[in-house]
This record gives sequence, structure tokens and C-alpha cells, in this order.
Amino acid sequence: MELARDTERAILGVETAAQVRSWVARHVRDHVGGTVESVLFSGGDIGAVFGLRLSDGREVVLKALRPGANARRLRAVVRAQNALASSGYGCARVLDGPSSTDGVFAIVEERLTCTPTGSPHEPAVRGAMAAALAAQINALRGMDGADLVQGGPAWSDWSVGAWPVPHDPIFDFTVPVPGYEWVDELADASAAVLRAAEGPAVVGHSDWVWQNVCVRDGTFVAAYDWDSLVYLPEPAVVGQCAGAFSQGSPVRPDAPTAAQVAAFLDDYERVRPFTPPERRVAEAAATWVRCYSARCQLDNLQRRGMEPPAGSFIEALST
Repeated sequence: MELARDTERAILGVETAAQVRSWVARHVRDHVGGTVESVLFSGGDIGAVFGLRLSDGREVVLKALRPGANARRLRAVVRAQNALASSGYGCARVLDGPSSTDGVFAIVEERLTCTPTGSPHEPAVRGAMAAALAAQINALRGMDGADLVQGGPAWSDWSVGAWPVPHDPIFDFTVPVPGYEWVDELADASAAVLRAAEGPAVVGHSDWVWQNVCVRDGTFVAAYDWDSLVYLPEPAVVGQCAGAFSQGSPVRPDAPTAAQVAAFLDDYERVRPFTPPERRVAEAAATWVRCYSARCQLDNLQRRGMEPPAGSFIEALST
């Protein structure tokens, strides 16, 4: 008997791969129409993601969300994503959702395919990522994103001190890590700056990292994972993206160095310059999200004995 992946079990409440296939088939039948001809890929850590070819020839991506997903927030995500797709921006059009099967919310969208080239450590590629983020934020500037606030991603929530409840229940940030208390202190100081930030909020992608963005031959093509949209002051959105943009890079290190964070912010400011106070907010957001990622790695180290990879966020923060 083939077991379901951990993420699939946590989200769908099933045990076997056959039960996963049954849930996917029923959701497609009831909400998209047609039957599943083949599964092109599956994966995901926060959501359970399936690339599907349907019997009518369509290729779609289905993303099932963790328990507790906020339907009002998801509807706002869909409105923003479809507005971008209609404008010609590189994102997939949502075909259905948020809809639920057996109490599990999911979104189904067209499948966009793109094979990236290069790496985010290359200045031209990094610049393309920054410019595309600026274009995305500008395209949705003025959109009311209030419904995005409730239930937003944990790595964008600095409202309650250093740490929110982590994005994945496997992590526990309440357990101190001896010798690394400075990470908690640095995160808390950065969070204080961010809570005091002023200025209008914008709708922006909060997980603008290499694994969610496709740049080919130095040109932005597409971005994915739009359920990570947030509604925050622009410098805070840009800063947290700068603090993680190289995550998933085919070339190590995975974590951006302080110099690379500054370079991403400089690239963004070529499109939309910040005032000195805004730049400080962006830098605080970058520091906070780097601390958040480091805290995940520290939790893996202390409670699971998982050594952090070379070029980790812990190492990047320490230098």
C-alpha cells in the first residue's frame, strides 16, 4: 500500500495515495468538470500541489490549502491574480476556487510552464526579479487588499513580537536555542521597526523567491504561489522579498547575503525610489524574514538533529 505524503495527510486527512487520487478526482469532477487523465507532478510543503492533465486536454494546477484557510482571504487572492492575468502579467488565470471538497479548500488554475535559466545570484537575473516585483505591485496599486490581512502567511506577521505561530506546525519557535538567542533578539528589534512603519498598504507577493519565479534569459516570464499575497506598506513587502529572493537557487548559497539583500533593494529602487525612512523599513523586513528562515533551520537542528545546509540563513545572518 502506497502511503500519502506527509503534506497530503496533514491537509486532506487521508492516509494512502489512493485516497489522495480519489479526493483530487472528485474535486476536479465537481468544480472544474471532466476527469483526470494523468498526474503530471505533485509536491508542496505548505499546500498540496498537483499538476494535472484533464480528459479534455486542459492542463491545470490544483492547490489544496491547509486546515483553517480563510475563504474570504482566498477570494481576494483570486481577484488579484485574475486581474494580473487579464492585464497580461505573467501569472496563471484561476479557473475555480476557492472551493471545498470534504471541507478542504482548493484553488485550480491554468498551468503555466517555464524553464528558468541562470540563477538569482546573477545581477541581471536579480534585477529582472526586482523589476517584475515592482511591476506586480504597481499593477495592483490602489486595490483594496483588506481581506488579505486575516490569515496571511506567518513570515509576514510581525504583529505580536519576534515570532508568530509558524507557517508549519512542525516548527516550534517557543523552544530556546542556546547560543542563538541573538536571532530572537534581532527579529524582535526588526519587528518593532515594522510595527511602527507608516504609509499606504499595497497588494504584494510575499514569497518572491527563485522557486516561485521564472526568469529566462534575463527576462521575467511568470510567477507562482499567489496565495502568499499580503497587504502591507510597500517597503515592508519589498524588504521581505529581498531577504529571501535567492531561496531555491540552483547555485548555492540558498540564503542571500547582506550585500545581496542590499543589491535587490537597489534594483527595486531603480523603478521606485524609497525615502530614507522607507529604506530602513525595507531593511528591517529583510532582516526579519532572514531571522524567520534561520529560526526554522535552528528548530530543525535542535529538535530533529538536521544540520543546516551550507550557506544557510543562520550563516548568512552571522556574517
